[in-house]
Amino acid sequence: MRKLIIVFGVMAVLMGVVRAADGELDMDLMQTIEDTNKSLASNIAVQNIPGSTADAKELQGLFTQVEKHFVAKGDAPDAVELSRKSKDLATGIIKSVSNKDFDTATGAATDLSRTCRACHTFYKKS
Repeated sequence: MRKLIIVFGVMAVLMGVVRAADGELDMDLMQTIEDTNKSLASNIAVQNIPGSTADAKELQGLFTQVEKHFVAKGDAPDAVELSRKSKDLATGIIKSVSNKDFDTATGAATDLSRTCRACHTFYKKS
């Protein structure tokens, strides 16, 4: 009987840890977004079309994950909107660099960084 109680206790603790992890974004995901965003800015600056395109496409997928997280969370409509805006900016960057319009791509990348900061202002936990 005592072993059964211990097993249930361990399971309850593990379930609590899993639930807590579901409630917050994976910090590795956020670090990947930050690193990719920096790489994107560098690739745009040196007019590296393949690198810029790859980074922007990766950001589209990452912001899709962020959007899904906040949709599931249910109480963060601004974060959902900022995630969608970030995906749209990444899409615009892809179009701009494919047209060799690096000025527009630079502006969109700057807006993307600002959008990230705006979301962090409201949702990032210290």
